[in-house]
Amino acid sequence: MIRNVRRRGLALLLQMGSLCAVYFAVPPAVAADPTKQECVAANESAQDNERARKLLAARASLAVCTATSCPSAVREDCGQRLREVDRALPTVVFAAKDTVGHDLTDVRVTMDGAPLLQKLDGSAIPVDPGVHRFVFEASGFRVSSTKVTAVIREGVKERPVQTVFELPEQPAAAPPPAVQPVPQAQPTSSAGNARRAIGLAVGGAGGAEFAVGMVFGAVALSTYNHALSECRNSDFNDCGTQYAQAHQDRQTAFDQATVSTIATVAGGVCLAAGAYLYFTAPKDNGVEVGATTDNGGVRFSLGGRW
Repeated sequence: MIRNVRRRGLALLLQMGSLCAVYFAVPPAVAADPTKQECVAANESAQDNERARKLLAARASLAVCTATSCPSAVREDCGQRLREVDRALPTVVFAAKDTVGHDLTDVRVTMDGAPLLQKLDGSAIPVDPGVHRFVFEASGFRVSSTKVTAVIREGVKERPVQTVFELPEQPAAAPPPAVQPVPQAQPTSSAGNARRAIGLAVGGAGGAEFAVGMVFGAVALSTYNHALSECRNSDFNDCGTQYAQAHQDRQTAFDQATVSTIATVAGGVCLAAGAYLYFTAPKDNGVEVGATTDNGGVRFSLGGRW
């Protein structure tokens, strides 16, 4: 029994030792440098892709034949053409915004049906020249994908290709409650009549004052002419024995003219106030139209209250 256990343990140790020897004896595989035949084949493939304007594929082939293991003539030719392809290879910068103008980054992009980008970060992406159809996809918008067809020209760097995603419609806000208009109290016809009566009274008083002003004006003119008659040559400095009386009559004429001016102005103001009160008083307007027949004819009538 003990011998069997020892045999099995020894066999297990031998197996483990063999595995360790194999592992440490064989180095891990590494990418080998291209052979001469592979360099020549890569150069020819790059030429075919360049003629077809498949610049991305041409650049990948030229990267192979520029390896240090390739013949120097092939390596130099591939290096020169690689620089020419890099200059001719266009690049595109993708951008997406929402309708408010915010930049979007969580957007996927496909080109001609093949995946191209999973996110937008503003970097320039090399693509082959030609007409391409780009599809932008983003979630949470009114339309989850948009399509853009663009002509990508050879040698153009950082050509912008962008789109806009529409935000979902927001529910319309409830309209504010309607404000009920407060009914305005309509002036009664009695109030209008009272105001017109006041207007007539004020206007009448103004008319009376205006008449008094006119009378005093006429009296002042007459008194002034009488004072002038008391002096020679209408000169108040040459009145002889009537000097004192003439000057007193002239002063009386001035006083009467002052009363005339005040009464005339006050009368005019009262007349204007009375007219305003009368014509702006509330009115019970109405228009009546009627028709009657008379001796085989028709007669129309129009009436109203203002």
